[in-house]
Amino acid sequence: MSSEIKMVRDARNARLLQRLAAHRSLLPHVAVCGLIVVSFYAPFVWMLNQWFVVEEYSPGPAVPILASIALWHVLKKHKALPTFPRRCGRQLLLGAAVLALLVYLGKEYPLTFPGLRFLSALSFTILFASMTLLLISIGFLLAPKNPSAGARPAPRGWMGMSLLLFSVLVHFFALRGDLARASIVAYISLLFGITWYLHGWSVAKTLLFPFGMLLLMVPIEFIDETLGVPLRLMATSVSVYLMRMVGLDVLQTGNWFAIGSMEFSVDAPCSGLKSLIALTALGATFAYVTQRTFFKKLLLASCAIPIALVTNIVRLACVGIFAQLINKDFAVTVFHDQAAVFLYVLAILIFMSLDKKVFQAEWFRVKNF
Repeated sequence: MSSEIKMVRDARNARLLQRLAAHRSLLPHVAVCGLIVVSFYAPFVWMLNQWFVVEEYSPGPAVPILASIALWHVLKKHKALPTFPRRCGRQLLLGAAVLALLVYLGKEYPLTFPGLRFLSALSFTILFASMTLLLISIGFLLAPKNPSAGARPAPRGWMGMSLLLFSVLVHFFALRGDLARASIVAYISLLFGITWYLHGWSVAKTLLFPFGMLLLMVPIEFIDETLGVPLRLMATSVSVYLMRMVGLDVLQTGNWFAIGSMEFSVDAPCSGLKSLIALTALGATFAYVTQRTFFKKLLLASCAIPIALVTNIVRLACVGIFAQLINKDFAVTVFHDQAAVFLYVLAILIFMSLDKKVFQAEWFRVKNF
């Protein structure tokens, strides 16, 4: 009896030592994560404000979600998904959704109840720290678990160390020059450099797409003059042409058009830049998950550009048509504001149709294509 008690006690002590060792191995990651969060917190707060202030970049919060889907696909493909109960996974997703909702409410409705701004800032900090810790630790799930006896450990990626040091240098000068965008890009390259250095290029290259996806969350409103203005003029001209095709008498000057006494102006939020960024991220993720070869991934992802342009032009043409058929208030305040959701759903259906009817068609299944 005493021997059985001793065996149980030894097993319990072994489990405790195992847990303690696991916690100790996490301490360096948590410390590095905390240092990165503190250093990059201000640029990310600026980016969060830009997401809510500049309407063209309101799809920004969707980019980390799409990058998470890409990470999940990488882990599933390499059979490296962590084994934990489904209930735990659902709780993590629910907790992340609640935190994201608090961030949104704190930005859009800060005076709803006392303390909402504090809860919003705290939720954003938790989400930011969790994302950083995930990106630092993801390489350990893909690294070889049990190397054979006598095998050499995976070589360090010294090019990753160079990228890491270069990212730190860029962030240092970006802080001095108040260049938040450069700091955010340096954050992404820094975390990728850490993975590259610790686990080598063989692991880092499998994570190249998820890390690269995160670049789309950086606000780039400075391209509105170079890209947004031409997009507005093009969208206005083509949508006016479509309205004239259905019989409407439309006058156009630049990004302004009139139908009778009703005047419309295609401003920056209607240029199509917002849908272009959102559908590019969505199309790239969809192609990465569904296609096998690089060429097919690139081809399907590139379809996001014409889909975004066409759906935006159709929406503008429908605004003019509904204004003529019903009234301007309905066309502008109801249809224009709510149609974006339906257009995104339509874009997803188009991607799915392309994948099924074209990319999975027998004639398209060519070896090494």
